[in-house]
Amino acid sequence: MRTTAATGQAIVSSRFWTRFAARCSALAGLWWILTEGSGGWGFAATVIPLIAWLGLRSAPARAHRIRPSRLPVFIVFFLHQSLRAGVDVAARTLKPSLPLQPALLRVPVALPAGAPTWWLMLIISLLPGTLSVRLEGRMLEFHCLDDRLAVERDLRHTEARIADLFGCDRKRPGVSAP
Repeated sequence: MRTTAATGQAIVSSRFWTRFAARCSALAGLWWILTEGSGGWGFAATVIPLIAWLGLRSAPARAHRIRPSRLPVFIVFFLHQSLRAGVDVAARTLKPSLPLQPALLRVPVALPAGAPTWWLMLIISLLPGTLSVRLEGRMLEFHCLDDRLAVERDLRHTEARIADLFGCDRKRPGVSAP
């Protein structure tokens, strides 16, 4: 959204309205799924446009976009990782003799700032046994159930999959750009 200097009126591009409508549709679909179609549409009709507008204002489109052709491979990866981690967490729950060594780990992020890094944090939090805690600069802090496992290797593998999903390059952790 931009304004003209002469009039101060907002000039909104058709692209803004397309993205706004797409977000409203996605949020309405999510509302329908979460409420199982049972109602609350008066509230939703008020909140959905507000959330869509705030989302566009606070997180405008960036250079990093998901490559739709790479999404199926990422979904398979995510489902496989979820199943693998879920079995591990279930085994640790059902068999108390399996050791736990919970820890907060800090690792440098190799993905570019913005959507790819946020996706990494979200995916880590969705996988059983790990939880993103915070991002400070380029350092990601996350919780894991057992730091003796290959947690950082799994994180790097997830980073590589996200980089492929967004079609972006990763920098070696700890190496600053020239």
